[in-house]
Amino acid sequence: MKLHDTIQLTRQDAERLRFMAEALASQSRGIQKQLRTLDGLMTSALLLEATETPANVVTIDSRIVVEDVYAGELKEIELVFPEESNPQAGKLSVLSAIGCAVLGRAVGDRVVVETDKGSLQLRIAALIYQPEASLL
Repeated sequence: MKLHDTIQLTRQDAERLRFMAEALASQSRGIQKQLRTLDGLMTSALLLEATETPANVVTIDSRIVVEDVYAGELKEIELVFPEESNPQAGKLSVLSAIGCAVLGRAVGDRVVVETDKGSLQLRIAALIYQPEASLL
């Protein structure tokens, strides 16, 4: 299983993320860390047209199942832009630690997420819905 390979982003998601990052650049330090992480990911990302995006890659508005590798717990989440975030409903912001970690990754990939409570190792167990797949 891959841990730190190149991520894949749709050009549309990358453009929206760049505009969002610019708008949020002057905000609190807490968000600055996520913005730097996101910027690093986007710098190394392979940009694809929506119709070229593999059906197993996590994009914005995707619904996925992540597995805590050590606890074995499964959780369904939807990756969304910050304004749509509702963690209680399973809608995680792309700027959250988990959101930054899973964006552009594929089913089966493992990611390490740094939280206030320590590190989590998650595996993307399934992709339930990806909006780009419906374009095919």
